[in-house]
Amino acid sequence: MGYFEETKLRHIREGEPALITLYSGNVKLQGHVGSIGRAIYDQSVESDSGLVPDIKPNVPWVRLAQRVPVRIEFDALPQEYHARLRHYLQA
Repeated sequence: MGYFEETKLRHIREGEPALITLYSGNVKLQGHVGSIGRAIYDQSVESDSGLVPDIKPNVPWVRLAQRVPVRIEFDALPQEYHARLRHYLQA
């Protein structure tokens, strides 16, 4: 799962190929966009509720782009990564 700024979503479509780069070893894996979530923001709810993260602006008059969850699915995962990668990983 990756959280992309709402301003970048026009470039993302379900089913499109995705290149997944792991920090460890600079490994690149192939995947595709599985789904694009819906952006919901509620100031009265804590940010760990699964809604859009509450990003505090440094300057009060600047509105920051909200983040929208995008599910990236692996097309093929080499066997050596099955034990190391977890289903709950987020980008």
